[in-house]
Amino acid sequence: MFMDDDRLLEIAVRAARQAGQFALSRLGDPGYQKWKGAHDIQVGVALEAQQRVVEIIRAEVPDHAFLLEESDEQTAFDLASPPHLWIVDPIDGSLNFFQGIPLFAVSIGFREEGRYKLGVVYDPCRDELFQAVHGRGATLNGKPINVEQVSEGMEAFQRAFIATDLPSDYARVKETLDIAALIVPQTVNLSFLGSPALALCYIAAGRLHGYYHLQLNLWDFAAAHVILVEGGGILTDAFGGSWLYSDGGYIASNNIIHGKMLQCVKAVLDTRNPTV
Repeated sequence: MFMDDDRLLEIAVRAARQAGQFALSRLGDPGYQKWKGAHDIQVGVALEAQQRVVEIIRAEVPDHAFLLEESDEQTAFDLASPPHLWIVDPIDGSLNFFQGIPLFAVSIGFREEGRYKLGVVYDPCRDELFQAVHGRGATLNGKPINVEQVSEGMEAFQRAFIATDLPSDYARVKETLDIAALIVPQTVNLSFLGSPALALCYIAAGRLHGYYHLQLNLWDFAAAHVILVEGGGILTDAFGGSWLYSDGGYIASNNIIHGKMLQCVKAVLDTRNPTV
């Protein structure tokens, strides 16, 4: 079923707002709980919010496919199929939500024929809606946003605000902290945010300058990646290559400090397979 970008965006915005407001109404009452990893939890509210997103989208485009975080049938789709794919994280920031911390978002991305066309990330706690369509720029609550470039070169890194989050795998937790030990002395601040989608949106809006994570899934950033790029930012794998072929490690930035972030990340990750 063909549908123009404006109509697809309207559907995604409506689904994100409804799911987000439902999740907000249950903040402090997460319901069913299941630990999926050391730093990853599934809550009943996320399942209900996800179902609301699916129902709204499916009512409009019943032939489209879904990649859902909260699913027992997660499928690794290649870049060419299915032709129309919605990528949904109903509560990005599930640990924050579980603890009653008002820092989480609904993330909805859309991919067509392997091309990531639009992204919507909605933070119901602040009523902030980040959105972007490929080639049309990024907005926050309808106003254009762009990355912040406070300076150039080393000075830009020294003035940077960086964020990260902990993976589930212990070895990658250690690597994350080793990278942090390199970044902290050289920058203004390093934060553990708890929501990769919001981190990328915050870079697009100039609130952060960089973010790295060593164990993400597609639903964590598919929507926010579109917003980041349309806001002037960049996303790569942990070694500076295309994010499309990452093993789970990613670096996002305002473009200015990307090289310095890569240096810090690579200094640690290169020890995985040291040259003889």
